[in-house]
Amino acid sequence: MLYTFHVKKARIHPASTYTDKYLWDLIRADSVDAFNEVYNRYWDLVFRITLKRLHVKEIVEEIVQDAFIVLWEKRHELQVDSLKNYLLAITRYAVFHYISRQQTIAARMGEMRQEEQTTNNNIEDIVNSRLLLQLVDSMAEELPEKSKQVFRHNKLQGYTVMQTAEAFNISPKTAEGHLTKALKTLRLKLGTLYLWVL
Repeated sequence: MLYTFHVKKARIHPASTYTDKYLWDLIRADSVDAFNEVYNRYWDLVFRITLKRLHVKEIVEEIVQDAFIVLWEKRHELQVDSLKNYLLAITRYAVFHYISRQQTIAARMGEMRQEEQTTNNNIEDIVNSRLLLQLVDSMAEELPEKSKQVFRHNKLQGYTVMQTAEAFNISPKTAEGHLTKALKTLRLKLGTLYLWVL
């Protein structure tokens, strides 16, 4: 869900004179004014630096927006020594994740094109595998939210269990548990469908 912040750019509020450390203490105490000051103070800087890395304005806007959303929503959990460094670090990670995902998608599309060019005899198999992938993805929608996220990240986007665990801030054992649960559910659904079409 994309949040829309309505923040005034005017620097007339006393919060503009506060140090970052004091602003962070206020944010952790649920001060919206302090959060708005941080937003005003660092949005342009973080946006410019992130844009140099990715060069896609619309995607960068979403990434920077998400960074501020995380800062606010996880204010009681995060340990932040430097607001600027934290915002730059989280956006840098998001850029790397975005590029990695795009490369994975591009590689898979390249593999499919290569398969199609190799022979025309397996067109039906390729279509069937795509339909099966769509079917599995559709069935995954019915999984519990965390199991669905872990399953898609690992099985459909090609990340390792370790990378998946890091992405969702859970232990590899917990990630394995979600995968096992998801695969068991999907096997049952696919088995029922197989019996039905017979």
